[in-house]
Amino acid sequence: MQRFSLEQPLPSELTVLEARDAYLAENEFDTEGYDADSVTVNFWGIRFTVPNPPSRKLAIRYHDLHHVMTGYGTDPTGESEISTWEFRRGIGVFGLYVQLIILSGMLFGFIHSPIATLKAWQTGKSGNRLPTPSMKHYESVLGLTLGELRLRYGLPKEGLTGPRRLNHDVAKRV
Repeated sequence: MQRFSLEQPLPSELTVLEARDAYLAENEFDTEGYDADSVTVNFWGIRFTVPNPPSRKLAIRYHDLHHVMTGYGTDPTGESEISTWEFRRGIGVFGLYVQLIILSGMLFGFIHSPIATLKAWQTGKSGNRLPTPSMKHYESVLGLTLGELRLRYGLPKEGLTGPRRLNHDVAKRV
């Protein structure tokens, strides 16, 4: 698996599948968690297990693509930014469980990292709404280039952010 610089969003010429796989690898995530009945999350070094109902199993796939498209990291600030961006793009397409996760991530961001979260709020107001999630739609975008997917969402072809920040587990080893 090719490694990419963390100093900028993933390159727009990658396929969405390649970009997703690079994102998963650099964060030490995998696709097995997409379909698990429960998942262990790490929130600032505190690990806990949460249920992974069908609505989240589909939503987490899109959530990862949103990270890939925008360039927002997987550290607490990045998760707050992506939650805020998703909120502004229309979380009504997701089930209540997922909506509550997104809302709590955004609210945490306004406390933890208010400037970055406010910037994500402003950035999320323009562009296309989130599509109704489905496996058919999800699988159909994996063959696009990342630049094409960004343009479909009304994002700059190069992504939104600068350096990608990694989740707590990976960041302490890098």
